[in-house]
Amino acid sequence: MEIYFLRHGETAWNRERRIQGSTEWTDLTEEGVRLADETLDGMLAQGLTFDRIFSSPYRRALHTAQILGAGFGLAPIVDERLREISFGPYEGTRYGEGLFADDNIRACFLDPPRYVARDGAEPFAAVAARVRDFVDRTLAPLSATCSRVLVVAHGGILRTVLRLAGVLSLADFWKGPQPNCCVHVATLADGKLMLKARAVVFHHN
Repeated sequence: MEIYFLRHGETAWNRERRIQGSTEWTDLTEEGVRLADETLDGMLAQGLTFDRIFSSPYRRALHTAQILGAGFGLAPIVDERLREISFGPYEGTRYGEGLFADDNIRACFLDPPRYVARDGAEPFAAVAARVRDFVDRTLAPLSATCSRVLVVAHGGILRTVLRLAGVLSLADFWKGPQPNCCVHVATLADGKLMLKARAVVFHHN
């Protein structure tokens, strides 16, 4: 079975370089909607079809999934395990060189093994455990009846998928481009995720 793991479209906080994490209410910008629309067009142009669409419950991901689902005639199935990493008190703060709130959140993005999740934030290991649970308990049983599944989630979730597929270490967690509406394509067989393609873009840049 093939799985297309897709990052949601652009939000205002993406543009402002703010940490979104478990902030549920941020929605797509006009550009984000365009990216989702063009991603759908690109997938249809390549003859892709999906048997299921799963989505994070957060508005930015669900809106993206609804746009794609409308084109494929599928209603997104919401799964809480696909929600973005929680960054606790750091959510809403800007990130980037010189803009981090303190050394701990700087470590999260520049030296992840040193990061300490606190005050409601979620450790990387906990995120990996729930994504692994989604793969094992929800996706794996579909292998017998589905040929291709679409999963719409977040940047941190897609990077966790790369970790589970064995192509990304925790130390390199944030390395490598992963633009809005890009797709990591993986196969799932006998419970093993294998990466086929990374950060594929179907929309016009």
